[in-house]
Amino acid sequence: MRSPFTQNELRPLDGNPTTIWDDGQAFVTLAGTMSETADLLTEIGDSSVHKSKGTDKLGDMAKDSSGDLSDAAVRYEGTGKALRTYANALRTAQNWLDLHLEEVRNAENDYQDALDAKETADRKVSSLDHQWPWEDEPTQTEKDEASGAADAAAGSLSAAEAERNSQWHSFDHVFGTWSDAYDDAVDGVQKAMDAADNGDGFWGFVDDLLTVISVVLIVLTVVALIIGAPFTGLLAGIILGLTVLSLGLTLLKYADGRATLTEVIIATVSLLPFGIGKVLSKGAPALGAVVKGGRGVVTSVIRSGIPRMRLLHPSTWGKPFQWMAAPFRSMHNLPRPGMFVNPLKTIVNGGPEAQQIQRFLTTMNGSRWASNPAVQNFVTQTAGSLPGRFTQFLNAVNWTGAAGLTGYGAATAPW
Repeated sequence: MRSPFTQNELRPLDGNPTTIWDDGQAFVTLAGTMSETADLLTEIGDSSVHKSKGTDKLGDMAKDSSGDLSDAAVRYEGTGKALRTYANALRTAQNWLDLHLEEVRNAENDYQDALDAKETADRKVSSLDHQWPWEDEPTQTEKDEASGAADAAAGSLSAAEAERNSQWHSFDHVFGTWSDAYDDAVDGVQKAMDAADNGDGFWGFVDDLLTVISVVLIVLTVVALIIGAPFTGLLAGIILGLTVLSLGLTLLKYADGRATLTEVIIATVSLLPFGIGKVLSKGAPALGAVVKGGRGVVTSVIRSGIPRMRLLHPSTWGKPFQWMAAPFRSMHNLPRPGMFVNPLKTIVNGGPEAQQIQRFLTTMNGSRWASNPAVQNFVTQTAGSLPGRFTQFLNAVNWTGAAGLTGYGAATAPW
């Protein structure tokens, strides 16, 4: 659900303000420690006590380290302050959403209901004003009742629209304030980095990037376990791309003597689920094809039960419209399954789409056309193409083994 004015999505905002603020405070505290240490190192470097052959090198190292620590202090302090400011803005926005999110959603739903009621009332008035030759002329009472219902619906719609607009404007203000705070936090972190001007160098960048990739891969892997189509392919592509990038960077470090062979092996194992998983899932249907095929079968069943139109029988004149409405009836009775799935079943099925297909087949079995031979045949054939017990066992071994080694690698990596 989105705002009709800004297209901002009505949703809870991610993030824990307390954790973000604590992290920011930790950065500020660390920056203070770094700054104090830098001052002490400067004193050591400038002190005449160390001007001797045995301590000249110590003084030089102290002064060099002092500069690095001072730059790091600037970077961490600026980053910490930006995080603390954003944490406060996020907390304010989340508190408002906790209290008013349902009110905004209900106001929008009430408005849509009122809009539907107004359209229904208007159609009723129009139908009474324009009759077909075979219809009876409506009475004045019927016309008055329809007109009164239309006026009442218009009044309800006006009130619902006013409430809905008020709620959405309040939400847009809160969301906009949070969004600006997020942008300011990003700018604040970037300014802190620019002010510090202390790039960690190429290999430092590689280590930082590998750390980020490890975290992102863990998060996306968990997400991929609970979210199915239509995002299945997108998530798989992103995870594969990041995994390949992680392996490439690890190989680069290994070539320079900065990574061990064990790290390379662990990074390589991360690619196994894509290769083995692709082989195990060969022949499995896609959710989109199953939904389209199932609806097509039901549409044919619906149409087969509609009698032919006969010109001499007015009662059959509406049959062509029933024939054309069959796809919409099928779509309404066989909705696309939800995105969220059971992660444990995702592991054994080799992906979330198999669960969504099973849900769709269950919906077909529970429909009014379930006893039709064509529907039964479609359900049986589709269910037969899903992973069997042995394949499910291999999927579980493949996923848990690769995930375990990857998690171990991320936990024990030197970065």
